[in-house]
Amino acid sequence: MIMGLKIMYDVIVVGAGPTGLAVSIYCANSGLRTLVLESGEEAGGRMLRARSIINYPGFPEKIAGRELANRMIRQAEKAGAELQTSEEVINLSCRKDKFVDTKKGAYHFKTLILATGAGMTGLGMHDETWIGDGVSYCLECSEPLTEETDMIVIGNTQKAIDEAIYVSKIAKHVKLVNHVNSITMEPKVKERLEKNRIELIKDFVGEAVKSEPPHKQLVLRHLRNSTLRKLTANLILVISPVVPFVSVLRKAGIATHRAGCIAVDEFGRTNIEGIYAAGSCASTMKDIIPSCVGDGTTIAACACLYVKNKTLHS
Repeated sequence: MIMGLKIMYDVIVVGAGPTGLAVSIYCANSGLRTLVLESGEEAGGRMLRARSIINYPGFPEKIAGRELANRMIRQAEKAGAELQTSEEVINLSCRKDKFVDTKKGAYHFKTLILATGAGMTGLGMHDETWIGDGVSYCLECSEPLTEETDMIVIGNTQKAIDEAIYVSKIAKHVKLVNHVNSITMEPKVKERLEKNRIELIKDFVGEAVKSEPPHKQLVLRHLRNSTLRKLTANLILVISPVVPFVSVLRKAGIATHRAGCIAVDEFGRTNIEGIYAAGSCASTMKDIIPSCVGDGTTIAACACLYVKNKTLHS
C-alpha cells in the first residue's frame, strides 16, 4: 500500500482461516473489492495443523489440512481477493471513517467481517499435534468411534468431563486425565465417572504425545515427584481452552459475551452497523472446519447484500 494514499475496500476480512477464506471467496466472486488480513505468517489457520480432515463434504477419502487450505487460498486469489499475511490488526475504527490499523498501515472499508477464530492453542505438550493420526481437538473431527476404541481424554475444563462421559457410551475403554488437577471434582461427578466405567487419572500433567503404531502414546508427569507414566490408546482427545480474540474489538465498542465470543444476530451482524462476525470467534459451537466454512459463506452473503444496498442508496 502506498503511504498516504487512502484505499477503500468494499470488504475487509480479518482472519484467513477456513471462515475467512470462505468469506473472501464469496465476496470476491460477488464483485466486491476484498482484502484479507491475516496476523500469522501463512493463510490457512487451523487447517495448516490438521494432518487429515475426515468430515469435510466432498472428500470421502480424507484430505490433508494444508492441501485444503492451499485450494481455498488459490480459489480466493483467483476470484480477486487480496491476501496479506503478517498483518495483525492493532486498532479498529468503527466511526464514520471506518478503517483498521496494522503495523504496516491503515485500510479503509465499507464493511468488515471478523473471522479471527478462537485461538485454540492446545495444552503445551511436547510433540502435540493437531487433528489426525490418532490425536484430535474436537470429537467431531476424530476418526469414527467404535466399540473397540481405546480412548484417552485429557483437559482442564468441564467440557473434558462431558466429552469423556459421552464417548464412554461408545468406546471400549475411556481414561480421563485431570490435567493439572484444575477440574473441580464434586462427589456427584465422580459417581458419574464411575458409573460410566471411566478411569480417572489425577495428580498428573500431560508431558508429551508420541506415536506408537498402531496406537498413540501419552506421556504423563506426576505433579509432586515428577515420575513418568505412559498410556497408550487408539485416540487421544485433547480438550484445550478456547480464547477468542477480543481486546481490540472491545476497545472499538464491539459487544462480546462474557466468554469472549463476539455477540451477533442470526445474520452475523454485531452491535455496530456494517461490522459482521463469523465462525468460532462468534460462537464456540462453530469450531469445526465444515461449520466455519458454512457460517463464513452465509455471513458473507449477508455482508455483500449490505454493501450493495448501501451503494444503491448512496
